[in-house]
Amino acid sequence: MNIKSRMISFSAATAMFVSVIAFNAGTGIEANAAFEKNAAETVADMGFGWNLGNSLDSYSGTVIGSNIGSTSSETAWGNPATTKEMIDMVKESGVETVRVPVTWYEHMDPNTYKIDEVYMNRVEEVINYVLDDDMYCILNVHHDTGEKGWLKANSTNLDQKKEMFTAVWEQVSANFADYGDKLLFEGYNEILDESSNQWYNPSSEACPISNELNQIFVDIVRKSGGNNDKRNLICNTYCAGANSEITSQFVLPKDTVSDRLIVETHIYQPFQFTSEAYPDITTWEPTYLDQYINNVYNQFVKNGTPVIVGEFGCANKSNMDQITSWAKYYVEKCTDYGIPCIWWDNGSQYKIYNRRTLKVAEPDLLNTMIAASKGESYTPDKSVKGDVNDDGQFNISDVVVLQKWILAVPNTNLVNWKAADLCEDEQLNVFDLCLMKRLLVSADNLCANEDNWTSWVDTSTGADGEMTYTSNGVKMQVNAGGEYEWNAQFYYEGITLEQGATYKISFDYKADSEQSTSFHVMQGHDDYLPYYSGNLKWTTAAQHYEDTFEYTSATDKACRVGFNVGGSGVNVPFNVEVANLSLIKVNGGSTSTATPVKPETPSDETGVNLCENVDNWSNWVYEEEGASAEVTTTNNGIKAVVKNGGADVWYVQGSYANLTLEKGAKYQLEFDYEANQSASLGVNVQQNYEPYGQYYYEALDYTSSKQHYSAVFTMTDDTDNNSVIVFNFGGKEIPASFTATIDNLSLAKIS
Repeated sequence: MNIKSRMISFSAATAMFVSVIAFNAGTGIEANAAFEKNAAETVADMGFGWNLGNSLDSYSGTVIGSNIGSTSSETAWGNPATTKEMIDMVKESGVETVRVPVTWYEHMDPNTYKIDEVYMNRVEEVINYVLDDDMYCILNVHHDTGEKGWLKANSTNLDQKKEMFTAVWEQVSANFADYGDKLLFEGYNEILDESSNQWYNPSSEACPISNELNQIFVDIVRKSGGNNDKRNLICNTYCAGANSEITSQFVLPKDTVSDRLIVETHIYQPFQFTSEAYPDITTWEPTYLDQYINNVYNQFVKNGTPVIVGEFGCANKSNMDQITSWAKYYVEKCTDYGIPCIWWDNGSQYKIYNRRTLKVAEPDLLNTMIAASKGESYTPDKSVKGDVNDDGQFNISDVVVLQKWILAVPNTNLVNWKAADLCEDEQLNVFDLCLMKRLLVSADNLCANEDNWTSWVDTSTGADGEMTYTSNGVKMQVNAGGEYEWNAQFYYEGITLEQGATYKISFDYKADSEQSTSFHVMQGHDDYLPYYSGNLKWTTAAQHYEDTFEYTSATDKACRVGFNVGGSGVNVPFNVEVANLSLIKVNGGSTSTATPVKPETPSDETGVNLCENVDNWSNWVYEEEGASAEVTTTNNGIKAVVKNGGADVWYVQGSYANLTLEKGAKYQLEFDYEANQSASLGVNVQQNYEPYGQYYYEALDYTSSKQHYSAVFTMTDDTDNNSVIVFNFGGKEIPASFTATIDNLSLAKIS
């Protein structure tokens, strides 16, 4: 619904009820007198917040106007369309502020920059959901900025960028001009500098240009009329950075009204702990977090400028206790400084709500943060469901105790009878016993939490589809397959695979037509390399898949089971369903591993080095996606000088190819490595062809001191005559002028 239709509706109402003089305070449009709180008072009133991430900010590609007339981009990144019931759930759970990130360029005319009315109306509909629940709502310009966005803090085509930026905010300001004071505008999200996309060390022109764009934003809104002349506005630092190199260059825009501007930063620290790209970093220390929060406080809050943390969050790596302790510390510290925090929820690794079932997915985490935002404390319930003997664990012994008690076996004692009352009817009987047995089965299954299902559709390749829940599983309808199988996919994430363990995977599957696709047990991060793969021949009859596999790579706490259902060869519409997914550790492994463990102690045995031909070295730089580097061979290896690491670690690579790995053979991998700056990257031994299946992986922590790497691994897959050793040097966290060298590479078959 656009603003014009809302005003017509109001006019009609006033004609019938002359006593009505203003809108109800819970609606989007309010009387002018409602604008009583200045920026500082508003920030103090915002409470704990939540981002509606990966919804209206989702996008398909980089083409302006490519999605006019459609709202399909809202569900492209795996989340369902936003509903009033979804926002009501967020409100009822205790959240007081919702940030609604919006990406506009796909819905703009490429010549006039006019925003499509269909999309503007959809954005307004979601904004109204939030405001009707009397929460603060932040509306912004989101992925129009960033690594692939058109809005850069760079002088290249700056006049055109300003023209587009002006056009967006003129239209948004006009559309929402009469909305009340609980609607806040945020100029732009994480703007980057086009020359190098630097996050921590921007180019000399980046911060001044981002300051200039903030001033343009404020000027446009103030001139747009209605309530915008006094609306509280939010201005981000360059890339929403919170380090002193960036905050020291921030200039608060000049304004026509006093005390109505708020500064926003995003703090994901310590980064390796919060990021899904580092699955083995599952514990945290406060050093870096304190450094960033203290800097924001000293730079802004201490000097009278109100601040919000517009985004913070942590990827779930099966370490929720650590995440909860981190979040408690984080929100408590910010609250003490008068800084409200808004959690980044992408509906996947960072989610706290299940947007499909409309349930809180992480209640202890959410309640801990809400309590901390109020200066209160929350104590999670640590009781274990089914733990009848009260030993802190639920296992077969609890089932035995309850069964004996029901059969009236003498001297059977229920230490904790409430844990056995699974029917929650304050009675213990055979129905509770049946539920306990089911619970015991699901306790062993790594895929027992429905909240961990999600999907992804690459609409930039033309793919289109939607995932929904079914009884004990999910289904997905693919309307367009895109170019590759993985352009339409659904997956179960949040799985830990332990080195040396054997796993049994099983599930039921069916479709509405006979087609063939693949599935993988794989990384949920970095290169998304598969650890185990299978091919499915879908039919209209239900089938059962079951197999076992040995996991030989380093323990990985961020894995997924992914089902590919796209590609140019898929016949659409294609409806598939997977039910009863089970992944159970049969034997081996150890859950105590906190960091990668090498498969074996390096052997004293010697073998012939397979890496003695310098001609087998090569490099690859994903320049089309902005990566920039020089990777050259040296006397004994390679040297990489990285100017821009791109979006992912594999965007810059050096590799040694033409290797044959024999099934059952044992290999010793050795090399020396160093860099001019610290960085966490890795080495892969893998296929040199799609799908680039991984045989061995190890994380490498580069430092300025030369280090020697040595490890032994066994090739458990079929013999591969086209294998490669890959060293990754890319990623957005790689600092400018990062230089790394690999020397004395050796891969020797020792048995």
